[in-house]
Amino acid sequence: MSAPERRDGVRRIDHREPLPGYREPVGRWLQPYVSRDGTWTCRLRRPLNHAQETAGLLYVVVAADRDGLAALMAHEDEKAARLNPA
Repeated sequence: MSAPERRDGVRRIDHREPLPGYREPVGRWLQPYVSRDGTWTCRLRRPLNHAQETAGLLYVVVAADRDGLAALMAHEDEKAARLNPA
């Protein structure tokens, strides 16, 4: 096999770097979805730590409709903000 071709002006990307155009998702929650039984569900993007679990924060919220789910998500965000004031 021959060596890879080298071109001037071409930037090589290290395998540990993120791909160009990739942005870290913003927010605590993943995308909400509707389950087969018609309930709306949303999970956190990252797992809870021990202090958050002890404080009673939820990893997943489930509601009958999207508005109810948004209200539950906002409530959990308020609880998380009180636990970790920034």
